[in-house]
Amino acid sequence: MHTRSSRIRAALFGATGLIGAAALLLAPTTSSAQSSTADPNGFGYGFQVQLWHYDPVARSNVIGDVTQAGFNWMTQQIDWQEVEVEPGMYDFSQLDNIINAANAAGLKIMLSFFHAPAFYRSDTSGLMPADPSTFGAFMQAVAGQYAGKVQAYELWNEENLDRETGTGNVDPSTYLPLLEAGYTGAKSADPNALVLLGAPSPTGANVPGVSIDDITYLQQLYAINGGEAAGFFDVLSAHPSGFSNPPDCTPATPQCSLSGGWNTDDSFFAFTRVSQYRDVMVQNGDAGKPIWFTEFGYCSNPTPPPGYEYCRYITPDQQATFLQQAYGMARQIPYVGAMFTWNLNFQLSVPQVDEKWGFAVVGSDYAGRPAYFRLLGMPKP
Repeated sequence: MHTRSSRIRAALFGATGLIGAAALLLAPTTSSAQSSTADPNGFGYGFQVQLWHYDPVARSNVIGDVTQAGFNWMTQQIDWQEVEVEPGMYDFSQLDNIINAANAAGLKIMLSFFHAPAFYRSDTSGLMPADPSTFGAFMQAVAGQYAGKVQAYELWNEENLDRETGTGNVDPSTYLPLLEAGYTGAKSADPNALVLLGAPSPTGANVPGVSIDDITYLQQLYAINGGEAAGFFDVLSAHPSGFSNPPDCTPATPQCSLSGGWNTDDSFFAFTRVSQYRDVMVQNGDAGKPIWFTEFGYCSNPTPPPGYEYCRYITPDQQATFLQQAYGMARQIPYVGAMFTWNLNFQLSVPQVDEKWGFAVVGSDYAGRPAYFRLLGMPKP
């Protein structure tokens, strides 16, 4: 659903201006926990953050936004080649800064890596490594570096799209070896870390060589070797989107779409789609695992880029209302263990013409948008 790039503009903010702007945000709140099938410390309230190349003051302010909201998780997605700079050679400096700061703030961390370094690709592997074992070795190195400091790893991003796997590689049979290698590598270095199946994109479309409908993709993945994939993840990750539909909107009530569109397929209705993921898991004897919304958001942007026109139909206040409502709904679903807002602070890193801008709940001026304050104030039982 969301394009990722190592070319995200770095937010190299210094102390000047940030401290004063951060004062626009409110005092921290605290939250209590409830049991969850994957996280013994309770439901996961998370933000997708962008901290790569942030300086210490900016990094501290963004992490402060997470804790101030009473959230207990954050997740950062990273281009694999930004860490493994040459075969077997790792630059952990940026990750060390991020993880140490988040740990000091008492946050749990999930990391997600995407796109194989060029030196591991072949003419036919697209954006995936030609040898999946290289991903296993990489995940082993990362999990070894951060054993006890990083609590979860999401293995790849939206692998049912060619923009994340490369042309000709949108196929569960190419993802399964990657999943198995990544899981094995991570667990060998840190058995206590949770490993999440890379979330498919809610496409609803089968376009040869480009995309596979996400339900179809999951069904095909489970079908390989009698459900072999089930042994290589602890949590199923989902990236549902609100589009222009309030969270309680369903395919049976398409007229509730604020835009009058983005309502013609089940994939446009976040909670309906996640319930269908659950159906696939139950059908394959995998009902004991939870589902996490590792990306969920509403886009409010009066001048959105092509393909995201629905953003102009969502006001900042509606973004706030719908996000709070979605958290309340997710908390009532026994098999949902966490929800991560997509996203916290990308307005500090990308221009308004970038699709990630409209989903942010902290503005480009470092002030909280209405959604941030609504999430801060909502009960977190």
